[in-house]
Amino acid sequence: MATTVEVRMERLTAEAFAPYGQLIAAGEARADYARPLLDVWHLDYRADAPTRIQIMRYHEQPMTFHRLERHVRVTEGRIPLAGACAVLAVAGATGAAPDSMPDPASVRAFRFDGTCGILFAPGTWHSLDCFPLGAPTADFVLLSDEATEDEIESWREPANGRRTHVCDLSSAGIEFRIVE
Repeated sequence: MATTVEVRMERLTAEAFAPYGQLIAAGEARADYARPLLDVWHLDYRADAPTRIQIMRYHEQPMTFHRLERHVRVTEGRIPLAGACAVLAVAGATGAAPDSMPDPASVRAFRFDGTCGILFAPGTWHSLDCFPLGAPTADFVLLSDEATEDEIESWREPANGRRTHVCDLSSAGIEFRIVE
């Protein structure tokens, strides 16, 4: 019998998300560059392959999961479109070995309110899906790289690769459920 770990939704703020990456939003701090009528904030995006920008549409589903994935060579970004509201689970980076798993008690869930996106720090674990809130779908811009996305799209089932690691906690009898 599986143990269900309840993960409470949290508001997505720069401070709360800092251990996992950064927000894609205009900063409150001074702009990195400015000229008349323009302010620019730099974000720490890194990739070792050509960038790929794609649209992902997540469909409403029960907010349960047992798999987490991480990308080790790219700073993956997700930006909600049209004010999409959704929730996504994350856990901090662990050892470099593909089979290292995060502590189930460390998993957190952040609510997107449609006003900002995120950039994961390389190695940050996250649920494979976002879960739409209040709508049947939620569209996101995904910022990644071609090599990582080609690897993922070649799999029939999520698996460990050179660029992406997947941990399936159902093998340890654990399932996660996101709750309000």
